[in-house]
Order: sequence, then C-alpha cells, then structure tokens
Amino acid sequence: PSSERVGVTLPQRLRTRLAMGDDNAMEAMSPGKGRKCTDVLCLLLFAAFWGGMAYIVINGFTRGDPDRLIYALDYKFDQCNRDNGVDARGLDSLTQTITSADGSESKDVLLGGRDHSESPLFFVLGPGPKRFSAKYVGVCMNECPNEGGASMLYKPQDWVCTGKYYAYENRPKDLTGGDWPEIKSFDKDDIDQFVREVKALGESKKQEVTEQYKYLKSFFLIKTKNECDDTADPDAEECSVCYPVYPTTRVGTSFCFPDPNWITQNRAKVEEVFGAAYSLDFINDAAKSYFGDGGELTMRVMGDAYAARWVVIGCIGASVVLGFVWTYLTRMFIKPMVIVTIIGVFITLAVGTYTLYNKSEELRADPLYQSDDAFTVIADVTFGFFFAAAATFALYVVTIACLWRKIFLAVGVIIEAAKSMQAMPGMLLVPIPPALLTFLLLIYFVLGAFYIASTGELKLDGNGYAQIQYDNTMKAMLSYHFFGYVWTSIFFNHVGWMVIAAAVSNWYFAKSDGGSKDIGATPILTATKRVLWYHLGSAVFGSLIVAIVRYIRYMMNFIKKHFTVDNPFCGKLVNCIWSCIDCCLRCFEKILEFISRNAYVVVVSESMSFCGAARTAFGYILSNLGGVAMVQTIGDMFLFLGKVFVAMSAAGLCAMILTFMPAYRFATTSIVLPSVLVLIAAYLIAAQFMGIFEMAIDTIFICFSIDEDKQLGYADGALKDFIKTSARREDEHKVA
Repeated sequence: PSSERVGVTLPQRLRTRLAMGDDNAMEAMSPGKGRKCTDVLCLLLFAAFWGGMAYIVINGFTRGDPDRLIYALDYKFDQCNRDNGVDARGLDSLTQTITSADGSESKDVLLGGRDHSESPLFFVLGPGPKRFSAKYVGVCMNECPNEGGASMLYKPQDWVCTGKYYAYENRPKDLTGGDWPEIKSFDKDDIDQFVREVKALGESKKQEVTEQYKYLKSFFLIKTKNECDDTADPDAEECSVCYPVYPTTRVGTSFCFPDPNWITQNRAKVEEVFGAAYSLDFINDAAKSYFGDGGELTMRVMGDAYAARWVVIGCIGASVVLGFVWTYLTRMFIKPMVIVTIIGVFITLAVGTYTLYNKSEELRADPLYQSDDAFTVIADVTFGFFFAAAATFALYVVTIACLWRKIFLAVGVIIEAAKSMQAMPGMLLVPIPPALLTFLLLIYFVLGAFYIASTGELKLDGNGYAQIQYDNTMKAMLSYHFFGYVWTSIFFNHVGWMVIAAAVSNWYFAKSDGGSKDIGATPILTATKRVLWYHLGSAVFGSLIVAIVRYIRYMMNFIKKHFTVDNPFCGKLVNCIWSCIDCCLRCFEKILEFISRNAYVVVVSESMSFCGAARTAFGYILSNLGGVAMVQTIGDMFLFLGKVFVAMSAAGLCAMILTFMPAYRFATTSIVLPSVLVLIAAYLIAAQFMGIFEMAIDTIFICFSIDEDKQLGYADGALKDFIKTSARREDEHKVA
C-alpha cells in the first residue's frame, strides 16, 4: 500500500510542479492567494484585431498580383516574368488606352502580347522614342546581357533589339564571313565605316532577299528616325531597332543595371564612339526613375554593397556569435567584463577611426577625385565618417575618464542580475523565440502588403515600372495592416520582457536552501507558461499604448517625406517643426516603454492588472529616485557599451576585410555602406542579448523596492548597500 501511494502521488506532484512550478513571488506577496488572469478584455481585442488582419490579407491574396510591383514593363507595356497574351491578361484585345500616371495624357497603344514568363529581368537598351515621361527603351531578358563583362559588346551577333529581333530566334544565323559588313573594333572610325557600308549595301539593292541586311540596318545609328507608331505591330520592321550592350550587374531578381565602375571609366570613350545618339546620361536617367536624384551615385553605392554581400552576411553572423559570447562571459565574470568591454570599445573605435582615415585618404588621392562627381561624393562621405568616428572616439575617452568610478559602483546591481542568469542559464535563450516570431511576422507583413498593394488600379507611364493608384478603402487596408505589424512586433518583444521579469522575480523571492534558491527544475519554462496563461492580456495592453505612439510617429515621418513647401525659408521652418514633433513623440514612446517594463514586473509579481501595476511601479520608482538614476544611467551605459562593442567589432571586421583584402579592395569603391549595414544589424542583434540584462536589472530593482516596502527581507547586503548608497549620494547632491 505504501509503494502504491508513492507510485500514484509522486508523479502527480511532479506534474503539478512542472505545470506552473513554485510561485515564489505570489507566496511572498500574498501567502495562500492564487494567481489570477489580468487584462482579459485586451487579449480578446487583440484576437479580434487579428481577425481583421487575416481578412485583409486573404482579400489581398484573392485579388492581388505582386508581380505587378516587382517586375518591370518593357517598351510595349508587356510585364516581365509573365505571359502577356490576350487570354493570360484577361483582355478582349491587345489594343488598349493607356493613361499616364498623372492623368495628363492618354493614347491608344497596341500591347506587345509577348510571353515573358521566362524573362524576369528588365534591361535598358538605350535612349529611344519618348513614351510619356520615359526617355529610354527597355526590354525583358531571361539573363543579364554582358553580365560581369569588361567591355562593350558592339558586334552584330551580340546586339539586343526591339521589334522583330526582340526574340533571338528571329535573327539571321550567319552574320560573319561573306560580304557582310563587320565592326572590327570598338573605335569611332570602325563604327562609322560599318554604318557607311550598310547604307551603301542598301543603295546597291543587293539586300532584296537577304534577312542579314534587314537585321544589320536595324542598328540604332542607321535607323535614327522614330517611325514606329504606338499602334504598329510589335514585329513591324520599323519598330525593330538594335543596340550594343554595356557591362551589367544583376540587382535583385528583376533588374539588370549598368556596372557603375565600368560606366565611370568608359563614359567618355562610349560617347566618343557613338556620339550624342548614345550618351550614357540615359543610364543615369533610368536610375533616377527608380532611385530618385543621384541615381549614378546610388547605383555605385549599391554595386559596392552587392560586391561585398558575402562579407556583410559573414560579419552579421559573427555578431550573433560575439553577442552570445559577450552575454555569457558577462554572466560569469561581471567585473573583468566591465574592464574588457571598456577597453574593447576603445580599441574598436580606434581601429575603425584609423581604417576610415586610411580609406578616405586613399580615395582622395585617386585621380578620379574632383574629376568624377559620384566618386568625389563617395570620397567626401568617407572622410565625413572618419571625422565623425574621430569625434566619437574623443567623446568616449572623456566620458569614461569622468564616469570610471561610478561605473564600478553600479556594478553592484548588475552583479545581482548576473546571479539570476547564473541560476537560470536558459534565460540567454529567451530573446530567440520573439526574434523568430518577429522575423516570421515580417515575412507575413511584406507578403501581405505586396498582395494588398497590388490590388489597386494600374497606371502605366512608360518608365519601366507601372504606378498603382489606390482608393480610400485600399489605403485604409494598408494602414490597418501596417499598424497590425507594428503592434504585434512590439507585443512579441514585450512578452519576452515579461518572461524575463517572471523568471527573475521568482528567483528573487525564492527561499535559499543551502546557499542556492529553490526555483524549480525549469524556471524559464515555468515563467513562460505563467505569462502565457495568466498575463498575456497585460502584454497586449502595454504593447498597444507603445504601438499607437510609434505608429503616429511613423505616419508623421511619412507625411513629412511627401510634404513639400515651395518657399525655401518656410520649408526649413516646417522641417524644423517636424523634427521637434518627431523628437517629442520618440521621447514619449521611450517613457511608455519604461513604464511598461516596470509595470510588467509588478504584474508578474503581484498578479495585478496593467494600469494598477503601472501606478504601483511608478510609486516605487518615485520612492527610490536616487537608485533609479544610478541604475538607469550608469547601468544602462555599461550595457550600451556592450552593444557598441559588438556592433563596432563586427563593422570594424567588415571594414578591414574590404580595405586590406585584395579580392574586395579593388571590387568596391567605398566601405561605408557595407560597414554601416553591418553596424546597424549587429547593434540590433546585440540589443537582443543586452536586453536580457536590462530587463533583469529593472526587475531586480522593482523587486527590491517591493521587498523594502513590504519589509520582506529578501535583499542581500550588497544589493541593499548599493541602493542606499546611491540614494544617499543623490540626496547629498540635491542639498549641495
């Protein structure tokens, strides 16, 4: 009978303990009182909101076609990467009335009707007949012509054409040998000789039965007049024009753009050979239509980023490893890591400053400096980044010199956070699920937004892209969808904060048993279950108030971007006002995040609703302003240095590879954009790891305030001395 009781009772107790664990915080706050669900109505509101999100996305998937946003339109308004036949388009006829995007012009055109399902890439041939605002001719290709090439492809067999010769199978097979004119070299005299020979061949009437002649006379320097009517057959001879091919590079999955380095080095040569009929300015015009002003500079910077893509990806991956190692070592060796972090930031700033100086001097000494506008801008920007890095380095040295002693004083509360992490090493994994969910949410948002955005009315302007116009319903759906993304991404982050708060508060209020605290076998899993079962509604409430302010700030910046003032003085005044509003909203957002973080500690500790918890936490903060000031300034500064150390190390590694490795040194013009991309990504990754410490520190501080207020006696001597010393020094400073 005794063994039977053990066999039945022990598993039941074990299951109960594994289900929710010992609720140390509730036992300390309210012995014998059970935990309750909080802010249930907010959770129901969140579920209803997501029902609306699902409806909008389903509507987009049903009616939308994202290819209209991704793939360009050729010179006959056929879309790349799809079949443009009458049946495939769902049209009655290929003759359609096309209206410009601004509605100022309309005309009847005969669409090409070609099947481009195997040709996703848009390639700009050259300057051509104006179609609305377009100044160039574009075609769809299955691969980028002359991709990675080192010279212009000028021979007839390499041309890319419109009209009948758009399709390669329509071209004559034999273009070499015999009496057919050839272009022997990329030289003005040879090109002019070729043009004269083709024209002479036509005058002698030897071309009567030769397809080769018809093809050769389609060269753009021979067929200079625009005789192709908008309603002409797509394969009409007058619509067939052929162009040479400049070196290209693939951008994404849908564009072939000129190699910016080749364009810079060979612009003069190309214009000398082909004359004004083929000025490479059309390439910059094409880039401007996609990137705005400064198109050539943008192309070159993007080319640098593309050439360095594997270095960027590798350095971002290194930042993940470095962030994990930094957090782990800080958890184990807090005081040595303070010194290591301070010295590490010093070294990375020094190396980064030197690397930028070295690269800026190299660029400014190049012959292209002051002779090529885009290259000059890149060199000057690199020098500007060097100056900013030098100023940051000097400011850092001064700041550390002034706050050296205070940093080590604040280590006291960080040590308590490290103790909790030593007891619960699984806390290092807490940021991973929210990060993965946020990543999946981003994919959902982008896909949904593409489908929703593609349901609008298509307006064609001949620039390669179509413009889509939306009615008010579509605009409201996109706004709703975007707010859902903002709210949900913040919610995932706040749930992670709450799990850390639940785990640390349970550890803080746990009773010691032989020097170690009884927190159960799976404290992180227990805290997660507790948050998901009881307090998810509070996370919804806290994330909602932050999301509203952040959404307003995003919308204000969107309006600012599209708001123009003709008067320069008024424009500067309006920009100043917009910046002040944005700054105020950003500060308000940070205040709400601070209140939410501290409120979550009270929610999981006392099972209180969000509003009541926020009020209680605010009271605890007011009663310990000195400790709050020290923890929030010095403690957060140390963690900020940790983020900077990880970010600067990864960015510095990227900059050094691009500067000193020959394979990348000569493949890129500037190291700025790749390094900045790594810096931003690495900082965001480091922030996820440092956020564990930040939330643990905030939780311990609020738990200490609760402990002192209720006279529970859980705080050890070191933590109590630190808080009291900080408060006393703050009071002495006020008196002085």
